[in-house]
Amino acid sequence: MATLSVRFLVVAALLLVLGSTGIERDAHRSDILTFQGDRMVSPEALPGDSFLVRLERRTTGPNTTDSNTTAPNTTPSKYSIILRGVDPVERALFQDAQSGRWERFDLFRAAMVAEGIRDIELIRAYEARLDALVARVMAAHGHASPQALTRALFEAMHREILTQPYNLDCTELSKVMRTGHFNCVSATVLFNCLAEKAGLDVTALEMPGHALSQVRFAGGVVMSIETTCPTWFDLQTEKERQMATLERIAPAPATANPPTAQNAVSALPEPAVDLPSHYREINPVQLVATIYYNRGVDLLAKGQHPEAAAANVKALYLDQQNEQAWTNLMVSLNNWAINVAPRGQKVRLYDLAVFLLDQGVALDPTYDKFRANYTFIFYDWISDLTLLGRFDDARKVFALANTQERIPNNPNLLTLMESVQQAERKLGK
Repeated sequence: MATLSVRFLVVAALLLVLGSTGIERDAHRSDILTFQGDRMVSPEALPGDSFLVRLERRTTGPNTTDSNTTAPNTTPSKYSIILRGVDPVERALFQDAQSGRWERFDLFRAAMVAEGIRDIELIRAYEARLDALVARVMAAHGHASPQALTRALFEAMHREILTQPYNLDCTELSKVMRTGHFNCVSATVLFNCLAEKAGLDVTALEMPGHALSQVRFAGGVVMSIETTCPTWFDLQTEKERQMATLERIAPAPATANPPTAQNAVSALPEPAVDLPSHYREINPVQLVATIYYNRGVDLLAKGQHPEAAAANVKALYLDQQNEQAWTNLMVSLNNWAINVAPRGQKVRLYDLAVFLLDQGVALDPTYDKFRANYTFIFYDWISDLTLLGRFDDARKVFALANTQERIPNNPNLLTLMESVQQAERKLGK
């Protein structure tokens, strides 16, 4: 009895917030984004700093059956998220992208807005620099073949703008223009901007961890261009070109998961041993989506989970086929849930953690770490309530965990509840 009293005092001192047992509070709203789920909302009714995004849920995996049948529910359904803090320029960008192509924006201005630049004079100065480069190349090679013009434009880009070594973290065009460093996304965006200005038929290619350019010529001739390789046009064999591309594919970070909470890592690919047989061709709107995705990767690495989630929602709004952005949205929700209820901290927002996992499962029931972390969160929540003598609340939390949408009949929680009953009986003596 004395030991339990001491444990009660220790836990009470450590736990400032345990959260409600009914998950009642408006946990779905934040200054960054609001998880609406199936809640209906009219875009016209939103404040001026908000934007509605509707994502198509994944429809396969555990616990995705209709109540009256055991067959999987494969009917696609939409999940609504409200982005908050969207300024008028970014809102205009999203509205312009609804047609699937840039009309009011062009690729360069869209890329600058996506990275957060709002200084119109700075954007115009950078545009003037690009226009001057294209004018010089056209003056010297304007009457050459389109293939020769493409090479001249590429080499001028590396000679005048991409003057410093490749830098994996250099996604922002403003940083490229300022420092000369670049990565595959920024180099591809920049080359495509120049090629468009020169009248070339250019698009982008995307694979996990990499992007490059593609130019189409008359007669169905297609040229893929590794924009990060300054000597690309000097490479003589396909093997040399494959090796140049493989050197630029972002490797997966070596991250060990803790034994309890299942942290997830950013959706970077494993080191490649060979190139895929084909890339995914993406249009200029989808290319800008890769900028938001890369921003999400950076924010996730910094532990800014709400901001990382919002960045990936923006990427998916521009390109719902972006599998990396989808995975990173799931990673952001997962790690955000763990981050609001960490062991060893005074504040453990269990109800918010469960809410975030609920949203993840609603979006993608195939993502396995959500259910692993249900066990982690509910186990600690019930344990802490038991140590505080809140046995009725512990049973309510167990009931929450035991719903079909979460982790019914979880063996770890069933064993834990036996301990709860034993502790209650001891206190009753």
